[in-house]
Amino acid sequence: MNTTSFISEIAEDLQKQAKIHSIDILDIFDLSTETPDFSVVRRQGVFMNINFDTKVSYEFRLAHEMSHLIYGDGDMQRIYTFSEFGHRHEELIAHRNAIRILMSIEMPTSVNTFMEYYRVPSWLEKDVENTFIELNI
Repeated sequence: MNTTSFISEIAEDLQKQAKIHSIDILDIFDLSTETPDFSVVRRQGVFMNINFDTKVSYEFRLAHEMSHLIYGDGDMQRIYTFSEFGHRHEELIAHRNAIRILMSIEMPTSVNTFMEYYRVPSWLEKDVENTFIELNI
């Protein structure tokens, strides 16, 4: 899980899943570094800020935002913004679903490999471990 071509394969697989769920993905290049990625429920769109100042990988952030639209409650909130520290119920669910989405694309060899590759916040390690165990059985 460490080659540049692999990253594009993951992004391509995420884009294919987005298309299946009628989700539009737009990479935005002219937003400030403080502006997080966001998803808009009514638009079924994910807007990825290429300049966003975060250590979390693009792929994890994209899977997270997609999960709001695929698995989220559209009546609960109209716009979701990415936060690697988000512990609210809907953010935690999106983090967990992002882990599941990415592991369903490519099962990692270990929890640490997954955490390092996608630069997942350390406080989510138990969720990564639980999903890894569940999908590895």
